[in-house]
Amino acid sequence: MRSVSKFLLALLVGLAGVLAAAGPASASPPPPTDLGGLDLGAYCRSIGYADATLTGSTAYDWHCVSAGGQQGDLAFDAACRWTYSSDHAVDRIGDFYDATSVRCWLVQPDVVTPDFAEYCTGKGYSDAALLGTTVYDWHCVQYSRAGPTYYDIDIATACTTLTHGYAKLDRFVNFHDASTWQCRV
Repeated sequence: MRSVSKFLLALLVGLAGVLAAAGPASASPPPPTDLGGLDLGAYCRSIGYADATLTGSTAYDWHCVSAGGQQGDLAFDAACRWTYSSDHAVDRIGDFYDATSVRCWLVQPDVVTPDFAEYCTGKGYSDAALLGTTVYDWHCVQYSRAGPTYYDIDIATACTTLTHGYAKLDRFVNFHDASTWQCRV
């Protein structure tokens, strides 16, 4: 009986030591938060312009405008930081060809650049291919004797897959630079 008691006591002490060494589990960072849209007129006035104006149909057709009609650049990321008073606020253009699709998101500082070749080959394709110069021109490609076949890449899914669920938000920094995709936490 005494040996069983000693064994159980040793087992409990050992288990307590393992649990103490393991410590508390670290929490995952909170997912990105959709903060909302922008009041571009208010932002432009805050930096000395009279208002904001839309001169076309794409997201990049927004400009700050002076009282005299002179147009100035409008940086969505700066507008998000100003609007929501956070250095961790970033813009996300949902559809470049829809000028109203710009929203602000609260993110962690972590930035992951997606490796589209890794994503595509992981899905069973031959590789990734850039078929133009914009961020929308990335595709998975399957080579065969008949020639290459191209498939659209769902960037949000690529971000989630490549980061094992860690990054939940896809965004680009510059539509005209295909290398500026980001996966954000």
